[in-house]
Amino acid sequence: QIGDCELAVPPPLQPALVPIGYGLGDEEDQESLGHLRWMLQKFALGQDLFLLGGPGPRRRRLALHICELAGLEVEYVRVTRDTTEADLKQRRDIVGGTATWTDQAPVRAALHGRVLILDGMEKAERNVLPTLNNLLENREMSLDDGRFLVSPARYDALRPTLSESSLSSSRLARVHPSFRVIALGLPVPRYPGFPLDPPLRSRFQGRDIGPLPADGVVAALGADVVAAVGWPRLQGLLQAAEAIRMLEETEAKLSGLHLSDSTLLHVARTLALFPAASIGNLLRRHYPYHLQLP
Repeated sequence: QIGDCELAVPPPLQPALVPIGYGLGDEEDQESLGHLRWMLQKFALGQDLFLLGGPGPRRRRLALHICELAGLEVEYVRVTRDTTEADLKQRRDIVGGTATWTDQAPVRAALHGRVLILDGMEKAERNVLPTLNNLLENREMSLDDGRFLVSPARYDALRPTLSESSLSSSRLARVHPSFRVIALGLPVPRYPGFPLDPPLRSRFQGRDIGPLPADGVVAALGADVVAAVGWPRLQGLLQAAEAIRMLEETEAKLSGLHLSDSTLLHVARTLALFPAASIGNLLRRHYPYHLQLP
């Protein structure tokens, strides 16, 4: 439960697939709690999610955090230019001297009711992701081993009319009703990559994930680091980060000038270890922004 939003989740069958350690507990900032509440609400409505934002790990951390809070099992796919249809459906493997089909992460997530995280959607070739289009829209997909994934509503409607032997011989596989998809990507064309096709884009409920606010940075650092750095110097670091981000937003040719939350936190933690260091020098060491300037 987050605020007034609740989701009933059964105990995980494989606890090893549930993420651990991606939240900040009671120190979570209000903006992140708002994102988590929205994601939980979409899960309860049975909708798939698309988290958009600048480069950095925040979108992935929020996706794993909501699964950690709800105790949901996760299947993760890192989408690259080399991702093929076989990586999203089934792959031919040799097991015990025999060639067999092995289910990949999207198929395993659909059959076992897990959350499928697709990270890096902007890097996928245009002919790859449509493989998942029917799975996202109708919860159906044909597999290379002859099975056919069927939505739970349609499968349950066939049960009264067909015997168990007929269902087994037809090789229909029931998609678990708890199956959900969280896609992570960068906004294109602001950043380089391939834009999603409109039919595929319409399958998701989107949300923009911006950089951490000041209170979120303070919460992520913890009281010990904030005390070691000192509030005046930490405030100066936050103002410098905000200036870099404003420059990125106002100058289209500087779209690559992105200061991620993880870089900002690394600078602050280094500043706590070396209080006499210059903020400007530490920023250039962790993030050589001057190389992006014309």
